[in-house]
Amino acid sequence: MKNFFTDKKLQSNPFVNWLELFVLLAAIWFILSEIFERKFMLYGFGSALVISLFCLDLFRTGGLKTDRNYFIIHVNIFRFLAYLLWLIKEIIKSSLSVTKRILKGNRSLNPQIVWFKADYDNPAARALLANSITLTPGTITVDIYQDGVYSVHALADEYAEGLLDGTMQRKVAWVFNEEIDYKQIIVEEEEASETILRLIPKVYKGNVRRR
Repeated sequence: MKNFFTDKKLQSNPFVNWLELFVLLAAIWFILSEIFERKFMLYGFGSALVISLFCLDLFRTGGLKTDRNYFIIHVNIFRFLAYLLWLIKEIIKSSLSVTKRILKGNRSLNPQIVWFKADYDNPAARALLANSITLTPGTITVDIYQDGVYSVHALADEYAEGLLDGTMQRKVAWVFNEEIDYKQIIVEEEEASETILRLIPKVYKGNVRRR
């Protein structure tokens, strides 16, 4: 706990981080308990205070490209809310589009795997992008490799093109105030297995046995 407050590599104010965790835990306590008597409110605040102090280190994580440290739940709330509203709009649009294509039948579908690089340093940014892709109908994140390469399954050309234009990737970077080296990776279907074989050792640091 003491090391957390003196961590010079931490990219956010440690006292603000503690307050964020405290408020989150207190809110969860009151939402789940639904008891607002004075005694139970004191129990809730006291429990949130103690737990937040002892659990701070559990929410600290290292950067994926640098030696920086990040507080995993720390985010610019206004940027995040703006992104969330945009994502909800995209989910609704994609839901209607996928429904329309399903009703048309298999001829309107063209399942494919697309690849791109979005090398965030903050692990939370990589997780947000991966989950945003999966939440948006028509695309599912298949895997993320150590150097920021994503493989994504797209249901049709429309969804692949919409993803590969880089809009979502750059919006996530904006939320976390990062700059990324975004680019599409062209992988021919017959080369996909070879590409995977080259990428897997970067994640698991082991040898891949070729059959």
